[in-house]
Amino acid sequence: MNIDIFLQNLKKHGIENEIPNISEVNARFLRDLIKIQKTQNMLEIGTANWYSAINFALELKNTWGKLTTIEFSKLSYDSALENFKTAWVSENIHAINGNALDIIPALEEKYDFVFIDGMKRRTKDFLELVWNKVSDGGIIIVDDVIKFKEKMIWFWEYLEDNKIQYNIIPIDKDDGIVMIIK
Repeated sequence: MNIDIFLQNLKKHGIENEIPNISEVNARFLRDLIKIQKTQNMLEIGTANWYSAINFALELKNTWGKLTTIEFSKLSYDSALENFKTAWVSENIHAINGNALDIIPALEEKYDFVFIDGMKRRTKDFLELVWNKVSDGGIIIVDDVIKFKEKMIWFWEYLEDNKIQYNIIPIDKDDGIVMIIK
């Protein structure tokens, strides 16, 4: 199987079915970050049709790392398990179906990379819940911070109130990410 064609088809399926996936540019950027940091333990919140998770897992295979990914939709979760097998990344992914707000507090691991791409109005809650689960020097990426800025008002207030330093990186022509180094 050609993984590049598989990812292109998964991305195309997402576009045709209005499934919100990260862009190809964003996927390459985040894969580079995983590679540079030599990420061992990554957490992803919100995964849509698993395009991002498969991209991350492919890079994590090279660092002998693993991805824990949380998805609320049971339909998406079920299709993801098949996609993971097809892409040969099942052994690098621990997929969890459920509400991230309930699941994150029960996670006992430390993560050196967290990707937050869940419900935008809950971004502040996700960040607050993962903060103590991120290793010192770990990276936290929040997606869609320009396009959906108005849905993330509490997130921006949380960053300001807690004096959390961050960078906004305009990855795509109409959107970008926040990068926080803990």
